[in-house]
Amino acid sequence: RIIVFACINHRLAMKTSKKKNPGAAVTAVVTRIIHGDSIKGSDDLGNYYNTQAELAQHQAINRDGWYATNKDWWEQDGGGGYGGSTDEEAMIGDGGGEADGVEGLAFLDRLILESSSKNNSKKLKFARAIDAGAGVGRVTKHILLKRYDCVQLVEADSGWSKRSKTYLGRKRAARCTFTCSRIEELDQDSDDSCRIDLVWLQWTLQYLTDADAVETLQNLAARLILRTGILIVKENRPYGAARQDRFQMDTPGVSGRYDITRSDDHHRLLFQRAGLTVNQTEEGVETNTYALSLNNS
Repeated sequence: RIIVFACINHRLAMKTSKKKNPGAAVTAVVTRIIHGDSIKGSDDLGNYYNTQAELAQHQAINRDGWYATNKDWWEQDGGGGYGGSTDEEAMIGDGGGEADGVEGLAFLDRLILESSSKNNSKKLKFARAIDAGAGVGRVTKHILLKRYDCVQLVEADSGWSKRSKTYLGRKRAARCTFTCSRIEELDQDSDDSCRIDLVWLQWTLQYLTDADAVETLQNLAARLILRTGILIVKENRPYGAARQDRFQMDTPGVSGRYDITRSDDHHRLLFQRAGLTVNQTEEGVETNTYALSLNNS
């Protein structure tokens, strides 16, 4: 069985919050089917969507234009993305990159510890990892290279992909390969010997339409080594004053880019459509961490 872990981080307005969650608690998951008719939300133009199908139709119509705008947003002069004084701030919108890395590494180490128990037949392996939607390589630097022998960084923007080599430094970069590709268009490797031990996908699905998010999850999960492969997904969801059961979509005309903050059920619907089953969830102050497995694997 391929185990997939998705860590969903809350988000308010347009800034990504990187806060630790010392009160995280693991709870059992009650299996339930999410229906698209239950997914509702609005965009920054004041449009309201009564079902996921309405949202998906609107996303499909605007997809190419939105993606083109996002491409320009990441490539803008003086450093694209969220701006700031460092590459990490450009990636995530604040100076919490290192703290987020500490939190992510602690999460991974808990998985490693759990897998090392005598009764667990699915012990994790630490040879190859993919940093999907890598940006400048922040997750690779703070998390993946501390536990895995080598990392493949997959990043759509050629500028950030080249810049990541400098950001990581010569010694770290020597343990990495660099692929310039959109993750939903990443070529499949049919060679089973090239399967990956871990894929890390963080703050990336928010820039994809629902259809592309499902395809991406399927594509990345299919790359994992059988039985012990892990996919960790960290994404935003509403919190604070925002309604937690409603998505909020930002559009280029108002916000300068396309992205979507999905609710818990909305993410579960995407996992469900990708053929993933939620086995366990960890609830924190501002995050949910889901443990998922491929159906019938």
